[in-house]
Amino acid sequence: MDELTIEQFEKVTEITNNQELDNIERYIKIFEYFGVKESEWDDNDVDLSEFIDKVKEFNSNNFEAKDAVESFELEGYTYAAQMKISVKDTKMIEKIVGRKSSNWISDLMALMFKRTDLSSTEHYTEAHLKHKSKLFNQLKAEIAVPYLVFVTNKISSHAQSQSPEALEPSND
Repeated sequence: MDELTIEQFEKVTEITNNQELDNIERYIKIFEYFGVKESEWDDNDVDLSEFIDKVKEFNSNNFEAKDAVESFELEGYTYAAQMKISVKDTKMIEKIVGRKSSNWISDLMALMFKRTDLSSTEHYTEAHLKHKSKLFNQLKAEIAVPYLVFVTNKISSHAQSQSPEALEPSND
């Protein structure tokens, strides 16, 4: 996460979640995205175990999650976020997730990080959110991780509380 941009992380996530590809094809596509041509794997001299070693190396998790970045400067503006989600934010997050866009992480970050010199009305305009999404996709993915975890946990908690089992009266 400290080596990938948000844009690259989005692409890897998109390929990984592509159910039309088998596991080998997924990693060939991921490697191809980073510049390794598929033809390099087609060589009869490349053993499966060598390929698997490359996959393991790619997936090695030596990333240590850091505390959430609460603000940063970009192009002369300060962007700030908090670990909280308003009702309006939740509604917009559900739309972001629901449309299954390939740049959903950038979109989520654009929603979470608000430019400190703008009003709430200006922050939520579609053009402003799109602009920030494009700006943010070049940031390191590590900045997004705490917010992804936070939002995922919030949505998961909400979904569980809305499940039929949660709504049934307890026999206790």
